[in-house]
Amino acid sequence: MSELTSISPAELYAEIGQGLVPYILDVRNQDEFAAWQVEGPAPVQTRNVPIWLAVEDVENLAAELPENSVVVCAHGNGSGMLIDMLKAEGRNVRNLEGGTAAWAELLVPKELPGMPNGVLGWQIQRPSKACISYVFGSEGGNAVVVDPARFPEPYEELAAAHNMTITHVLDTHVHADHISGGPLLAEHTGAVYHLPVEDAGPKVPWPNEPLTDGQEIDLGTAKVHAFAIRMPGHTPGTTCLHLPGVFLLTGDTVFVRGVGRPDLTGKADELAQELFHTVHDRLQPLDPATMVLPAHWSSEAEMRADGLVVTTLASIFESTLMNEEDLTKFVHEIVGTLPSAPDTYDTIRAVNAGKVVSAEEIEFLEIGKNQCAASSTVG
Repeated sequence: MSELTSISPAELYAEIGQGLVPYILDVRNQDEFAAWQVEGPAPVQTRNVPIWLAVEDVENLAAELPENSVVVCAHGNGSGMLIDMLKAEGRNVRNLEGGTAAWAELLVPKELPGMPNGVLGWQIQRPSKACISYVFGSEGGNAVVVDPARFPEPYEELAAAHNMTITHVLDTHVHADHISGGPLLAEHTGAVYHLPVEDAGPKVPWPNEPLTDGQEIDLGTAKVHAFAIRMPGHTPGTTCLHLPGVFLLTGDTVFVRGVGRPDLTGKADELAQELFHTVHDRLQPLDPATMVLPAHWSSEAEMRADGLVVTTLASIFESTLMNEEDLTKFVHEIVGTLPSAPDTYDTIRAVNAGKVVSAEEIEFLEIGKNQCAASSTVG
């Protein structure tokens, strides 16, 4: 019998993908479990039994749990206690180190194929929130980071591993679902930070150089430049990166399946109309083979076999919604099906525009997967 009694978030993610985790027992409170669960690149049978009930029923749990199951709580303490009790019952299971708080900080880099000569690219997935950030650069040269999570170290470590200097940090928009790490990463590295002024307002408490439409960004080599492309619709100022014929970062405007919800700034109809024009005037004329790189995913169905959340413009435009030529119908299809936004989103947007809150509040604000997509789907 294995003596291992703990597993790190990175190890858990890898084992889920390899089909090595038979069962997850989540002993958090029912409301915490309802808000979000541990989810990896493959489905895993998961059960919620609050810790006080699990302790009372430990003998039956020990009989039911498969070997090498993983027990999860908020910070690893209650689950650690239960692990000892289950071990006394002869059951070998493992504790998620640091609990869901540590899982929330896990970032998984996946190298992107199809980059032009001299350029390296990574899609950085954050499983706890189904959020995505990106790093583009060249070995021994410069790098740009797009939509970073609030933990600067993984981006700094990735850049250092490839002898890259982070020179630009871009938030495509003021995020509503997670706290941005853009200002802190820019401060750590001395990079130029870019945030759309239409979203944040003219006064933010950190240096900011908003990108203009068509502005060039060096992707680590003087021979390869991406271009800023304005894509309003999810927010008024969303500005993404476009490398013609290669990739288009779409932020929260367009996903593998679906489009970004336009209601988070209180201007649903107006922004849905902006989204219509973004789709038809900005995206439709582009090379259909262009890789679409979004800032989120909603389900495992949006992941390719290699684990990347990537599609093409051609695939995006197979959707009936994306081909809707009637503005009124387009707006109604999106706005008429919007789910309610989480109560925390207004506060998160304020923090990403400069409001100061405590570390404890930040942890609370970041609970749960993103809900940035409208309910209408592509495909």
